[in-house]
Amino acid sequence: MSELLDLLHQLRNDYSHEIVRSLMLIAVLLLIRLAVGHILSSNVNVPVEERRRWSVSTRNFLFIAGLAGIGMIWAEELQTIAVSMLAFAAALILATKELILCVSGFVVRHASNSYSLGDHIEVGNIRGRVVDIGLLSTTVMEIGPQHNAHQMTGRALTFPNSLLLSNAVIRENYMGDYVMHIINVPVGYQIPPTRAQHLLLAAAEEHCQQHVEAARVHMERMAERYLVDTPSVEPRIGMQAVDEKRYQLILRIAIPAKERQRIEQAIIYQFMAGCYPESAATPVPCVSK
Repeated sequence: MSELLDLLHQLRNDYSHEIVRSLMLIAVLLLIRLAVGHILSSNVNVPVEERRRWSVSTRNFLFIAGLAGIGMIWAEELQTIAVSMLAFAAALILATKELILCVSGFVVRHASNSYSLGDHIEVGNIRGRVVDIGLLSTTVMEIGPQHNAHQMTGRALTFPNSLLLSNAVIRENYMGDYVMHIINVPVGYQIPPTRAQHLLLAAAEEHCQQHVEAARVHMERMAERYLVDTPSVEPRIGMQAVDEKRYQLILRIAIPAKERQRIEQAIIYQFMAGCYPESAATPVPCVSK
């Protein structure tokens, strides 16, 4: 106990100015964080997404500013012990390798602008809507559970930013309010391919026609902004042979990003009703055990 008191007394005598300045810096940053949080929570006229974006940006900026400030305050002391700490630094780097990779992933994401708050992304086996971005990790609200589903599961997934260094980032809403959506429909050979294509195309045109003109204008605007070629917004159907029992229709449509699930289900229901009318359904006999 006496040794601890002696150490504290020595630190107070030798580094009193640095300790006071560090505490003052931390206090100022905390006050700024609380003030910004109060302003954002009280300004109900600003959309939630915008307030969340400001909150995350402020938090990250204050954290970086705090690290930089502490480093400047203790710069002389750090320089004095730098030579004797080389071996320790090497061991520390090895021990904190994952943390360094996470921070590197954050820098790569920021430099490439691969995604931001509100984007729908897929990284490895993780797919969801981005709700938080930190220096070490990213949190998404899961979309799924299958890859072709577009509903929120209610689960929040947090993955380390180091995944961004080894996995491709798929940004599903890169084109903005309107997206090119793909629907894969497996069909048995008992349904003639020509009839199946006709039914699926008719369903797609019925549910997407109201969005075609707005999608065309939006895609032209995106082509001018990003200097990329955009596909046709009219419904298109391709076909692939899967095996000896079924083939697959591949439908591409341009629809609002927020209505993917609803429109996809409406098209599939109408297509299934046309292919398998309920009146033609054969009742399944009961089998007694």
